Amino acid sequence: MTEHNDAGPLSCRVCGAARVAAFAEKDGYAYARCAGCGFVFLDPMPDAATLARQYTNHDGGVLNADAYPKAASRFRRSRLKALRLVRYIRGRDAIDIGCGGGFMVEAMRRVGARAVGLDINPAAIAYAERQYPKNRFFCEDVGAFEGRDLAFDFVYSSEVIEHVPDAQRYMALLARITRPGGHVYITTPDIDHWRVPADVTRWDMFSPPAHVQFFNRHSLGLLFERHGFRPRRRFFKLKPGLQILAVRT
Repeated sequence: MTEHNDAGPLSCRVCGAARVAAFAEKDGYAYARCAGCGFVFLDPMPDAATLARQYTNHDGGVLNADAYPKAASRFRRSRLKALRLVRYIRGRDAIDIGCGGGFMVEAMRRVGARAVGLDINPAAIAYAERQYPKNRFFCEDVGAFEGRDLAFDFVYSSEVIEHVPDAQRYMALLARITRPGGHVYITTPDIDHWRVPADVTRWDMFSPPAHVQFFNRHSLGLLFERHGFRPRRRFFKLKPGLQILAVRT
């Protein structure tokens, strides 16, 4: 099942421009692209039930509370990332949205943050709670979490925004939970990276309906600015991805 915009000509979900055209198809799903900002998104967008099945029909390789795939390397990379971002994390309230097994949450705690994690995968949260009991974890979607009325100085969101059907709503949530002067760090695939194949359907990240949208540097920057963030740093990646640190104004 899919949801289609029947309110008139299709417009960009980021910049609002009406210069949107068909982009590519894969596995029966069609992507559109904005000629203005370069944002790529599924049209029609899968309905909520289809998207929910992406996360309830499998556990991402998590076996139980004692086993998580590549746990040692995941934690090692998280510690390096936390050290690189320590000036924004130490002594502050921090959250990892889409925390998986809790590796970044624990890494942030070890550099001095009061860290919590959020994920909708029960198996991942069970692992995180078992392995890292000094942290607090929430097993729920962002809509439910929004009702908790919590606020943070640092929000970490790695490889999440490409999965959510409404990027504007997701960014609005980040704005609501980030204190003024706080920082948001987002990573997501970069549709315009030089290493993306000319035939985009051959790119392993181009995987509907799991990945419902793709950004480039321009479109993600516009989304940040619309919701009261000012991009502060952009990190270079050899792999086709964006890494942006933004401050809440």
